[in-house]
Amino acid sequence: MPLDIDSLPLSTDQNTSRSALDESASEYLGWIGDPVARLTAGAESDERFALGHILAGVLRLLSGEVEISSPGLVQSRRAGREARERLTAFEQAHLAAFEAWGDGRIRRATAIWEEILIDHPRDIWALRFAHDTYFYLGDAHNLRDSLARVLPAWPANDERHGYLLGMHAFGLEECGDYRAAEAAGRRAVERNPADTWAIHAVAHVLEMEGRQNEGIAWLNGLQPHWQGAPALAVHQWWHLALYLIERGRLDEVLAIYDRHVRGSPSAALLDLVDAAALLWRLQLAGVDVGGRWQGLQEHWFLHREEHVLVFNDAHIAMVAGGLKDKAAAEALEGSLARYLGERQGTNCDITRLVGHDVVRAISAFAQGDFARTVDLLLPLRYEIWRIGGSHAQRDLFTQTLIAASLAAGRWQLARALLAERLALRPASAPSWRQYAQALEALGDQPGAVSARRRAAEAAAA
Repeated sequence: MPLDIDSLPLSTDQNTSRSALDESASEYLGWIGDPVARLTAGAESDERFALGHILAGVLRLLSGEVEISSPGLVQSRRAGREARERLTAFEQAHLAAFEAWGDGRIRRATAIWEEILIDHPRDIWALRFAHDTYFYLGDAHNLRDSLARVLPAWPANDERHGYLLGMHAFGLEECGDYRAAEAAGRRAVERNPADTWAIHAVAHVLEMEGRQNEGIAWLNGLQPHWQGAPALAVHQWWHLALYLIERGRLDEVLAIYDRHVRGSPSAALLDLVDAAALLWRLQLAGVDVGGRWQGLQEHWFLHREEHVLVFNDAHIAMVAGGLKDKAAAEALEGSLARYLGERQGTNCDITRLVGHDVVRAISAFAQGDFARTVDLLLPLRYEIWRIGGSHAQRDLFTQTLIAASLAAGRWQLARALLAERLALRPASAPSWRQYAQALEALGDQPGAVSARRRAAEAAAA
């Protein structure tokens, strides 16, 4: 059994419980199986393994569950509290992080996990929980540095060392260190082609650098491996779709949506985020998505009152907007206003500072109020990272701002934003077409002709 599990100071001495801890960690890292069920079953068969309930509870929180609708989450919190006096100091720290996250003090949870890692740098659970939470917070520097702090404690021959390389790769990518990120991610995949998070990290590099053809080849070549990790498979299809959008291959994107993103309708929040974001991007590209928004309504609207992450609320606003459901948008707005008036915590602070206006901007765009969309999004451009997600995911808000600028006739602003975007993504066919539109509106006919030529070249490359 790997040292990272064997060396942890646990209350239980049962090998079956330690095995459950180890096997569920492999499932969590590999995006396979059901680590919540495995941990819960282990805890129910060993009263000294309350840590199983605690870790299962954190996994439930990270998947977006809330106590009001999750008996399993309630059970996990109750079991942890009842066992508090029997727990080791290490386990009590995990309980404290669980309770902090559950109470909305998300930043406090990451601080506790980092404190655990100072003494136990090979605690894969604290490491991965922190990693996922930094992603939810858009905290690129800690995505990178949390891994850097513990990597020296992990021998290169450890069976989980490759997973750490993949996690580090994602942090490096989010910090813009694309060369180091790609190298680390590719090393991780060489060690384990089924390391779907490492595959995903390299996909992010190729997306951010506008290397669409390489991205398509990367994901297509590794498809048999990442398809075997169902919890992240939809997200990998989403990444493939982004490359195809940039190439203007929109019919293929619709086919991916129908066959893979919603081919087997999932209620998992990550899958719902990808579905809403992909339909929104397609509409920005001028595609009629037909009745596809209706397939998301029943799933997303169940979460309208939860406000776990404002990143999710923005995607609920997209669904309401896609449906042209003004009443649903107003209900979301009212719920957010109540939430801000009654609650406290990390997400509440982020919502108040940035997220509420992002949600309002999405609703304004959907209602055709493009000037208001620009007024809301433009001042937030360099603060939107606070709502969480990756650079690739948040690029949707930049695309919305550009589309709103064009629709509002803010030609000078649109030209400036597109010039900026094309400096970063010179192979983006849709952006070149939009640039041509802005230049033509400003009377620069030669520039518009040149931009259209660049768009055609990008699409054909």
